[in-house]
Amino acid sequence: MQESPFRRGSAAFHGAVILVAVALASAIAASPAAQGQVGAEAEPTVEALRREIDALRRDYAARIAALEERLARLEGRTDETIPAAEADLAALRAAASDAAAAPAPELELPAEAIGGRERNLNRLNPELSATGILLGNSTSEREEFDAQEFEVDLQASLDPFSRFRLTLALGEGEVEVEEGYVVYNSLPGGLELTAGKFRQRFGPLNRQHLHALPQSDYPLVYQLFFGEEGLAQTGLGLAWLLPRPWASANELILEVTDGENETAFAGESFEDFSLLAHLKNFWDLSNAAYLEWGLSGISGKTATGGDSRIWGTDLTFQWRPPARAKYRELTWRSELLRSERDDETGRRRRADGIYTYLEGLVARNLSLGVRLDRVDDPLDPNRELRAIAPYVTWWQSEFVRLRAEYSYVEERPGAESDDRFTLQLTWAAGPHKHETY
Repeated sequence: MQESPFRRGSAAFHGAVILVAVALASAIAASPAAQGQVGAEAEPTVEALRREIDALRRDYAARIAALEERLARLEGRTDETIPAAEADLAALRAAASDAAAAPAPELELPAEAIGGRERNLNRLNPELSATGILLGNSTSEREEFDAQEFEVDLQASLDPFSRFRLTLALGEGEVEVEEGYVVYNSLPGGLELTAGKFRQRFGPLNRQHLHALPQSDYPLVYQLFFGEEGLAQTGLGLAWLLPRPWASANELILEVTDGENETAFAGESFEDFSLLAHLKNFWDLSNAAYLEWGLSGISGKTATGGDSRIWGTDLTFQWRPPARAKYRELTWRSELLRSERDDETGRRRRADGIYTYLEGLVARNLSLGVRLDRVDDPLDPNRELRAIAPYVTWWQSEFVRLRAEYSYVEERPGAESDDRFTLQLTWAAGPHKHETY
């Protein structure tokens, strides 16, 4: 085993110091001045130099010993472990040499793993999802079983700056584009731009598709003010996540659309476009509860050229304890809307509508709820509808949902009523399930 260079250097340095000290002492002793001195003056001088040299030699020896001990610790070995460490190193080198000399094993890969680059083109395809709603209705007049709606949904990221969505509604032999838009979600300042046909962000429920609603249909005020399918138009939408001026989160939405909703507006092109504004405020009340409050407004033109404006305010409270989130949840949501619409004579007619519902999760896959509705007909303010709808929802899985709902609707004046029992089966396939916003 070769000696450490550090050890050889330190020994040489030690010897050089001793030789220099001995030579210096010999020169002092042999000098004429020293030989000419006598008695008590010469001997103390030589003796003092020898003591200093001995002290220097002991000091250097101690420092060298300390450095050698520290070097041994850093190398992770002592004199006793060096032979064993070198034996282990030799064994590792021999094993590495044997492994390098052995032939490489042949790997059998499946055919799809060796395919060409064209096989990776499937990754460019959009994500495909499908949903369906089947209804069984029972009224005092008839019983029926019907396919309420089928949807095909395609979504994909186009590039790092934008993504798109296309939703096709299939029913009664027709195909309708329910939504088709591009979203630019990487704009500066927390902005997001949407271009195309989309469900507008009026209130908390209009943006949701039918299969994602907490009940089997939209509230009565939505149906009378916007139509049975809600408010969906073509245009541009700009969302801005505000820098938290007064709540945990604040979002402002502005939309310019073509006013094609025939129930609320003219149903024409951008010659009579509509403007929408929505402000959403969100507060974290605790780690188990939050509060959301929103303001909405949309304005456009009627078919006769009059003004049509709809205002709304909504409030949502949700409680969901983190330790029991799968078994306990409570949601209370209310929304109040007002319609101001000019009739054919130019007279301004007002109609109000409100809904509120309470829903609670009582088991891991079972929830109970009830919704109350009251709304004036915007085309006939003398007509008023009131309804109550208790319901039970059972989640067979995240893909399949069953709902039983009873609804009682009363029309005034005249006190005409209609009661209905509904069984709803909703299913979803693909990466995008029953999405809520």
